[in-house]
Amino acid sequence: MNQRTTVPITTMAFLCLGIAFFPSNGLGQQKTLKELIVGTWILDSVYDQTEDGIKHEPWCVGVKGIAMFDENGHYSWQIRAADRRNSEGTSPRTPVGPAIAFYGTYTVDETAKTFNYHTERCTFLQWDGISGTDNIAMPTENELNITTTKPFQDPTMGAFVPHLNFKRAK
Repeated sequence: MNQRTTVPITTMAFLCLGIAFFPSNGLGQQKTLKELIVGTWILDSVYDQTEDGIKHEPWCVGVKGIAMFDENGHYSWQIRAADRRNSEGTSPRTPVGPAIAFYGTYTVDETAKTFNYHTERCTFLQWDGISGTDNIAMPTENELNITTTKPFQDPTMGAFVPHLNFKRAK
């Protein structure tokens, strides 16, 4: 009879240990792309790849950039080449390129692994008010890779796809 009462107590002890050591569904769930993209990202590398597979570096060595995505669907990007010449003027309102900055809103498509954006304003005026879709890949929670879903056209290079690779800011 003592063995019968020991088995349920032992079983109960193992069940309690199991509950204490295994995470609940809320703690063990994987984050969505929408959750992962939120934050500040520092540009690690950027290049344009043409249809023949050649990589071009239009921003040259030393390019710097930052991208920020908030949880409410707003984004902001800035990219600036290192070899920019000094402005001859005294106004910071007339920067000398190559540099680009833009901001707007975004949504994430989890299934397609893309984000849809609407640019409100951009230093390149032709991008004011445009909308588009970019591919996103996150090899880790601290890496963000972005490519366009359709190639851009350049009069000298032809079709190319920009590749932007970011690391999460610390």
